Amino acid sequence: MGQAPRITNRERVLLALSDAPDFEDQYELPRRFSQVGIAHRLGMAQSHVSRALSGLIQENLLTNKRKRVVGERRRVMTYSLSDFGKDKVHDLISDIEHSDVLSIGEEGNLVQVELKDLVNKWFRRGGQRYPDALSLADLLRDAEIHDGLPILESPPEAEESDGEDDLSSEAIGLHLELADLRRSQGDLTSALDHLSRAGGLHRKRGNPVGEARCILAGASLGAPVDNAVDLIAVISQILDPVDRMDCALMLHDVLLSQSPDSVSQLLDELPDNHPEVLLRRAELALRQGEEVTLAGIPKELVGASKLRQNLWAASYARIQCRLAAQSGVGWPIPSEVESILSQIGSRSSQPHPLLYGELVLAQLRNPIISADEKSKLLRSAWELQPPMPTIGHIGFQLSAILPSAEAMIILINLQQKFESLGDESGLRICNERLASL
Repeated sequence: MGQAPRITNRERVLLALSDAPDFEDQYELPRRFSQVGIAHRLGMAQSHVSRALSGLIQENLLTNKRKRVVGERRRVMTYSLSDFGKDKVHDLISDIEHSDVLSIGEEGNLVQVELKDLVNKWFRRGGQRYPDALSLADLLRDAEIHDGLPILESPPEAEESDGEDDLSSEAIGLHLELADLRRSQGDLTSALDHLSRAGGLHRKRGNPVGEARCILAGASLGAPVDNAVDLIAVISQILDPVDRMDCALMLHDVLLSQSPDSVSQLLDELPDNHPEVLLRRAELALRQGEEVTLAGIPKELVGASKLRQNLWAASYARIQCRLAAQSGVGWPIPSEVESILSQIGSRSSQPHPLLYGELVLAQLRNPIISADEKSKLLRSAWELQPPMPTIGHIGFQLSAILPSAEAMIILINLQQKFESLGDESGLRICNERLASL
């Protein structure tokens, strides 16, 4: 732990540009990397931002270059961190996260704690998450000082919509850009937080379709969905047929694990002849005990993007495994499944925990998979932490083949998840297995 750094306007500008190097190769940059965008994000006068930028360039902490910016007709000056600036910001972020602060302890007394640990504790208790160092720095700046340390007695209340929120398309776009960036970096927690914030802004703007898209994008990364069935009516309002089908298919996959009885209603709204609809109809029929074949459903989506093709390959392989488990023949080649999983796993640029976990569970039933291979598959799926109930199935199977000490850690983790959901059946199984260790 350490002394909280002094957060001046200079430091805030540096923190606002902390992710600018990640966008340097893009043809068109987000507006927040221009002088006007920085001033808007920081709530500072543009003259003050201009002065800070000039000083930081002179100190060799920033670079500047005229580039195309979203919403601007002409190229404008944009700013990023120099190599020296990257090192400076890295140290600054570390100092902020490990700053000593005072807060209220369990017994009502003041205790000293690191800022990062404190806000994580607040988040676990239902508070808001602070996804970047700039928001943490502003938290320190606004805190009162007690005995030389910032005092943060309780998490700030989430602000109600009072007209002061930035509800612009640019603000929403910023969160969506950051969500995509964080996901590509493997930081799913931050990606989910930005999707949640974008969804909240859509809700305040009265845009249920935009909110639904954010909820469903989060669900594909492992976020729970509390009102999945209610989203059916929202998706029906989407005018663009391609967007409507994309959202409907994402919702289908969420409902399949949470409320399978609702998926038939959703599929009735979609065109019968589309391959992605045909595949999901085949799965529904399979669950209902009907005879199913994948004949006529292509293994590849012609003209699809790389991400769409990866998700399609995983979905197709999952249904192929389910059919093979029923008939005893037709299992996909294990190496092909491994390749498919690598495209949506933790080391890929587009991880999808839910689909990854479901494919792993389907592949585990392949009789030629060895015990070591099963363990490897389960561990990789557990690492991604897909949503319930998928993570429950994975955790129980993994704990059954691990040594007692490791199994206990898995089961305690599941126990906490079931407690948070009020799932008495899951809790009972956890307790029984823990007692048997």
